[in-house]
Order: sequence, then C-alpha cells, then structure tokens
Amino acid sequence: MESLRKRKYKDDLPKNTINKIRSTLGKLGILTVETNWKNSADGFYSVRVSVENTNLGTNGKGTTQEYALASAYGEFMERLQNGAFFKLSMDMSQEALEYKGFYYAPDEKYISIEELLNSTEDWSRIQLGNLSSSIGKKELLKKWLPVSYEDVPSDFVTLPYVNLRNNKLSYIPIKMISKMYMSNGMCAGNSVEEALVQGLSEIFERVVNKAIVKDKITPPTIPTKYIQKFPGIYDMINKIESSGNFKVIVKDCSLGEDYPVIGVIFLNKDDQTYFVKFGSHPIFEIAIERTLTELLQGQDIKNMMGVKDFSYKKKIKDEEQNLISILANGSGFYPSELFSENFSYEFNGFARIKGQSNKEILDYLIKLLEKKGYEVLVRDVSYLGFSSYHVIVPGFSEIEKIDDVKPIDKYSEYNKMKRYIRNLDNVSNKELEEMINYFSSIDYNHEASIVGLLSLPAKNVFPWYYVNIDLFITALYYKIGKFDKAYNQFDRYLNYVKINSYNKGIMTYYKCVRDYIGTRMDNLDKMDTITVLSKFYPTIMIKEVINLFGNEKEIFRRYGQLKCWNCKKCDVKGSCSYHTVEKVYKTLKDSYALNKINQQDIKRQLNL
Repeated sequence: MESLRKRKYKDDLPKNTINKIRSTLGKLGILTVETNWKNSADGFYSVRVSVENTNLGTNGKGTTQEYALASAYGEFMERLQNGAFFKLSMDMSQEALEYKGFYYAPDEKYISIEELLNSTEDWSRIQLGNLSSSIGKKELLKKWLPVSYEDVPSDFVTLPYVNLRNNKLSYIPIKMISKMYMSNGMCAGNSVEEALVQGLSEIFERVVNKAIVKDKITPPTIPTKYIQKFPGIYDMINKIESSGNFKVIVKDCSLGEDYPVIGVIFLNKDDQTYFVKFGSHPIFEIAIERTLTELLQGQDIKNMMGVKDFSYKKKIKDEEQNLISILANGSGFYPSELFSENFSYEFNGFARIKGQSNKEILDYLIKLLEKKGYEVLVRDVSYLGFSSYHVIVPGFSEIEKIDDVKPIDKYSEYNKMKRYIRNLDNVSNKELEEMINYFSSIDYNHEASIVGLLSLPAKNVFPWYYVNIDLFITALYYKIGKFDKAYNQFDRYLNYVKINSYNKGIMTYYKCVRDYIGTRMDNLDKMDTITVLSKFYPTIMIKEVINLFGNEKEIFRRYGQLKCWNCKKCDVKGSCSYHTVEKVYKTLKDSYALNKINQQDIKRQLNL
C-alpha cells in the first residue's frame, strides 16, 4: 500500500507507462514529439506530446519529468481512443468518416427521432424524463440534428454505454455525447480502476467548478495548520509563493457534500490578477498536488497566461460563455464571492476513505454517487490496448443540458458558417451577409483566425483573410461592395496591431490598403487614387494594392481559397497538414475495426 502511495496512486511506474504507450504508437506508425517543456518552479514540470506535423496533442504535468511525461502520454491515449480530437474539434472528409464502414466505432447504431423518443434505456429515460412538460420533446430533438458537421445515414448515430449498477446498455447519440459532455469524464490509466477513478474525479471537479460559478458559493479556506500535516504539499505552495509577490489560497470545494475536490486561487499582488484551478481525488494530497501542478502546466510563473484582472462585482458580458471557457480551458472570471471570508459551509477536514487501492477508491466514488441517486454509465474505448474510457453520470456530469436550446442553435449556426467558409466560390451575397452577421454576434479574440475557427492543422502562412477574423470580415464586406464597412473593419484591425507593435513596413502597407478601400468609397478612378495616396505612400506600393484589390469580386480567388477534402486542388495545401491528420484517423479506425469491445465486459472486469 505504501508503494502505491509513493507512486501517487498510479498502478504502474511512470517510465513503464511512457514506454508502453510509445511502443503502442510506434507499432501504428504514429510518431510523437515532446515539446514545450516547462519547469517554472522547483518540483513543477509540464510538457506537450503531439503527433509530428499536426495539431493532435495533449499536455501533461507532474512533480518530476517522468510523471509529467506519463501524464501527457496518458491523456494523449485518452483523447486518441475516445476520438476526442475528431469529435470535439476537427472535421473530417465524408470519405474518411465512412472509412471501414462505421463513423465513430464498430458498435455504433443508427436510430431515428421516434426511436429515441420511445427508448426505455437508462440514459434516454433519465434525460427525457427530466424535461419540463412544457417542452416539446420531438421539436427539441429536431434541433439537435444540425449539431454535427458531418452527414450521417440516420437522425442519430449512437454509441453504447454500460450502466455499472445493472449492466444494461444505453445507446447515446454522439451529437449529445460531444456537445453535452465534451471531454468531461474521458479518462485513461494503467488499469481500469485507476482510469475510472480519474474519470469520476474529473466529473466531481467540473460539477463543483460549475456550481461555484453559477451559484456564487464561497468555499472555506483550508487552514495552513491542516496543510502543514502534508509537508510535501506545504513545500510546493511555499515554492510558488516565494517566486514573486504571489499568494496561494487553498479551498475546500466539497460543497459540504463530501465531494473530493480542492480549489487553488493563485494571486499576483503586483498586478491584481488571479488564476483559479480545481483538482479532484479522494486522497487529499493527490487532489491538491494535481491542482498545484495543473496551475503551472505550460506556464511561466513570472508571466502567467490566462490570468484575470480582479474587479469587485465585475459585470460579465456573456456569463454562459464565461462558464464554458472556465470548464473548457480553465480561464475565466469568477464571482467576487469566491474571495469572501463569509464561507457557505464549514471546513471539517477531508473525508477519509477505508482502503487505499484504486479498486477501493473507485468503489467509494461509485457508492458516493449512488447514495445521491445517480447512475454511472461507462464506455470502454481501450482498442489500442491502454485502459481508456468515457464516464457519464446522467443528470450530474453534463457541461450543457439536453434542453439548452441557445447553445444548440449557436453550434448549428457555427456548422453552417464552416460550410460557407469552405465553399466561398459558390456562396451568394445573402450568405456572405449571413457570415458577417454571425461574426458580429459572437465574442471573438482579435488574434482569432479562420484557420483556428475551422480547427485546421495549419503549419505555415495562409492567405491574409484566413489568418484573422477581422481581416476575413473586411474581405466579406469588400466582396459585396460595402466599402465603408470594409474600411471601418480594417481600421479596427489596424488599431489592434498598432498596439501590438507590428513591423513598420507591414503597417505602412496595411495603411495603404485601408486608404485604398477609402478611395473606393468615393469612387475615385485609378489616376485620382494614385494622386491622393502618393502623397503618403510609395507609388509602386499603391499600384500593387490597386492590382491586388481592384476587382472586389475576385478578392478570394486572387489569393487562394480553401477546398477542404480535395487537397490536390486546394490553393492552400502547402499550409495545411490535413492529409497527415486523416492518415492518423484512418490508422486508428483500422485498429478499432480489428479490436471490437463488448461494453458489458466492464462490470466483470471490475468484479462489481
């Protein structure tokens, strides 16, 4: 038992985990690279593992380099075998989706809206049974149809999950799995028990995080005297605080419900910023260690990314999006109540569990959920040979609910915009305006790009309108002849890049483009345009801009366009590595087809 504690409750040594996963990937011909090593403070390590020449990758963290690397590889296998890279972010060609005769897994099943409505399976019964009587169930399910980008042969493609209590299968629509749960509950480990402990712990963590933000809960601060009982943890906190004018506040985030969750607030008193992280595990020192290492994952402690300026009673423009940002990438604004000393419940120590093996810890977590009336549904995706699963707790682990109509509609609109962007040659002016209205309705970062919006595996420079959303909107306005709108949009972009100190020569060229667009507003001919602009810009530059921007109808054709899924004819194929990603995707499907899994074997493996 002591050796398990020394291994941080991992059922194998980190070097064995690393070597096993490297060997598995090597046999598949998948080459990984290890980059972005960070050692921001003594005892805090992080690294990124990714497939060479792609954006398929995950981060890992730990108190040693070995643990950080094992963490990264473990999460990589979790995401790879769950298909998270493809289901949650990247779109694949229809040919790739249909490869090997299945879309997501060999055991998928196609069902209609009527079949889902009439289902008596546990997941459907719980989700549809919890809906308000005022909600039209059939109309709600119809809204879900355009959530997926891909075309499928039925209303829904479903995947089977097994209920650990009764061993019954629930076939859940993949659209709902991806949108409602995202990556929550995806897990991997050296054993089925270790993996499921991780998956359930993450679910508790997300549930608590969501409750603290939405319900403005003030969890109690864990006293320093209590933390001093764990010298290694106390030392980790001291190392962070001694790195600058920093303060670390540790919170008991059990919600008074014995939920095994810890929160850490990192404060920078020099610039009044903060960063909040949550971690979960039934063993206190493991929960807090994970939270602290997660805090510095991929970070430079002297220049922390994702921190937020503290502002008491800050007005949050879009609270829903703020919460999703917190749950998806850990960065967002928290209510002022989090920093209060008027605690919502008392700190009574961390719950002590009987037994210390991962099997006993898993049993504890399942019983905790069952006591509160929840079912635990699990899908085994360990087809590459490394224990990986997705855990769903209906009514508890959802990031979004089945009847959250607003995000469903927004995501459907997002999918439609992606289709337009990939087909710019054939969209009408009305559809171009739809795109403009869409971007006007969303809150995007000035650094955001169309490449990022499409989750394209870009490796070089794309045409200018694909590398920034502001520039793309400029091009849309320009193409439909709304030069005044194009001018204002481009000027907005220039004000942003000016603050970020772009190269002076590039700025001059951008200003010339902006002012040429301005001359189009006044219908100046070529000679008058040159006469006016040559007072400020070189004549050769002006002529180049006129040549490139003269025909607004050709704006996208002149610089090149995406022709997704037809890589040979795509104008920007040299800047995109989609073909490499598709090769990985098909390699995984080859393995999945050969290693089919009986979901009802999980209960036997666990001996529940």
